[in-house]
Amino acid sequence: MSNLNKLSFKKSKIKTQEVDYLVVVDSEIWKEYFNKQDLTESNILSTLIREDKIAICGYTFVRILQGIRNQDNFEKLFKGLLALPYIEIEKEDWVETSKLLFKFKNLSFELALLCALTRNKKLRILTRHREIKNIDGVKLYEDEKE
Repeated sequence: MSNLNKLSFKKSKIKTQEVDYLVVVDSEIWKEYFNKQDLTESNILSTLIREDKIAICGYTFVRILQGIRNQDNFEKLFKGLLALPYIEIEKEDWVETSKLLFKFKNLSFELALLCALTRNKKLRILTRHREIKNIDGVKLYEDEKE
């Protein structure tokens, strides 16, 4: 968890309507970032944090904190994640998630939820699971650079 020490989220005042889009990140990428794995997605996440373009939903928030074993690390990370813009999961997001899970049997619960959120809100997803690009209305963060 060495990236945890340099993690310094500012309490964000960003509202989704004030920016072109925010990025939600799957928990796999977050965990790699905190384990300081020098992978493309971890480096992109680091840049997006500095640019205040990251948002988080409750499900990913819990998934990230779930694996923390050390109390100090948990407290630091908990406070840092609370500073991020929070994406509320609405009833229509849950409905959309269940439809996606029905249609795409191999899609993980978290990715289905993030896909539903991007379809209903101004969000992009940072993930290495590029196959979700084929789901109508889903936008990957990398799409913006193409």
